[in-house]
Amino acid sequence: MADVVSARIGAEPAGRVSAGRLRFFAFMAIAAFMIAGPAAEQVFGVRTALLRSWTMFSAIGLDVIDASFEIRRLDGALVPLDRFEMLGAPRNGRLKRIESRDELASVIKRLCTAAGQGADIRVRARQAARSGWQTVHTDAENACAD
Repeated sequence: MADVVSARIGAEPAGRVSAGRLRFFAFMAIAAFMIAGPAAEQVFGVRTALLRSWTMFSAIGLDVIDASFEIRRLDGALVPLDRFEMLGAPRNGRLKRIESRDELASVIKRLCTAAGQGADIRVRARQAARSGWQTVHTDAENACAD
C-alpha cells in the first residue's frame, strides 16, 4: 500500500507571516503605543511629544462661572437667593449657565432691579481656568451698590 503524503506541508512558504499574525502584531504595537503615553508620564514622570498622555475634557468647562447669591432680609440675616425664582426664568434656560463676566454682571443687575432699590445682594463667583478656579466676585460687599 502506498502512503498518502500531502503535497502541502505548511500553509505558507517559509519566512512569510500569515495575515492573522500580522494583524495581531499590528494590534499589539498600537495597544502598546496607546498604553506607553500615560505610563511614561504617570509611572516615570517623562513627558514627550511622541508619547502623549491622555487628557479627558481638557477645555469643556473653561470660562464657566460658578455663582451663588444671597440677599439680606430686613432682620439683617443673609439667606440664599434663587436667581431662577427671583427672575421668573426656567431652570433649564439661558440663565442656567453663566459663561462670562459680562453675563454675570448682567445677572447681578437684573437681580438688583428685581429686588428693588436698596437691596443688599451678596455674590460669590468663581471662574474655571486651566490653572484652577479664579475668584471673580466675593460676598464682602453689596453687589447692588456698584
